[in-house]
Amino acid sequence: MVTGIVVGALSAAVLIQPTDTLVQAAGASRLEVESLQGQVVVRTWDRDAVRIRAEHSEELAVEIERSGSTISVSPEMEKRRDFDFSIDFDITMPRGFDLSVEGVAVDVDVEGAGGEVDVGTVHGSIRVVGGRGAIVVGSVNGTIHVEGAQGDLEVTGVAGGVTIRNCSGDVFAESVGGTLTLEGIDSSDVEVGTVGGSLSFDGTIQDGGSYSFGSHGGEIRLYLPANLNAEVEVMTFAGEIEVDYPGAPTEATAAEGIPGLNQKELTFELGTGSAQIEVETFGGTVHILRRGG
Repeated sequence: MVTGIVVGALSAAVLIQPTDTLVQAAGASRLEVESLQGQVVVRTWDRDAVRIRAEHSEELAVEIERSGSTISVSPEMEKRRDFDFSIDFDITMPRGFDLSVEGVAVDVDVEGAGGEVDVGTVHGSIRVVGGRGAIVVGSVNGTIHVEGAQGDLEVTGVAGGVTIRNCSGDVFAESVGGTLTLEGIDSSDVEVGTVGGSLSFDGTIQDGGSYSFGSHGGEIRLYLPANLNAEVEVMTFAGEIEVDYPGAPTEATAAEGIPGLNQKELTFELGTGSAQIEVETFGGTVHILRRGG
């Protein structure tokens, strides 16, 4: 029995074929990675080259192509008759490169990118630390974590939770069933919405900025600066509204809407009223809290 286990392990080990290739950038500025199943890990360095390491079966090969300023990396499919395979990429690229990663059942981990980042997967978690310019991240069935991005951020999740932390620039984020957590956000334009999950926002409110938060059945918690210059409009169809701000009204008023629903609204202005904050939920409770209060 032991001998059979050892032989089986050795046979499995023989099937693993590592790839380790260094490609000189030589004017390239973008890396594109495509995969069906496995893992993609991307890190950066100051060398003008892309190092591509991968672990895969001997029936697979890594295909590397170059077109203009783009270096493309993907599994070579001609050696497989089916799609039942997995490949793990470990890639290091120049810090200023733009990056695109697309996969089906792929976990993606990106750290240190100094350019634009576009990551999408169907089944798999996504972690992006860094990125500048346009940052687009989406997963159907997996958690999403974005941190330290600077630029226009678009994050879309369906079943998994979404966390956005210490990012600056315009923010658009939505989720269907997962929670949305935004912390340390420095932006003048925020649009965030979820259907069934809860929503939490902790960030700056800039003069003249526009901020929109919405949910269907989930709770909304906004942690806002103590010195706030904003006009705030809150609407709920079947939930409650709680506000912790000196000078703000303590009770919502009834509003006209769908018959049979306890529709409420609360409108107030703080400071100069320069920024616009709109909050709407169907059945969840809205908490507007003064940071440090």
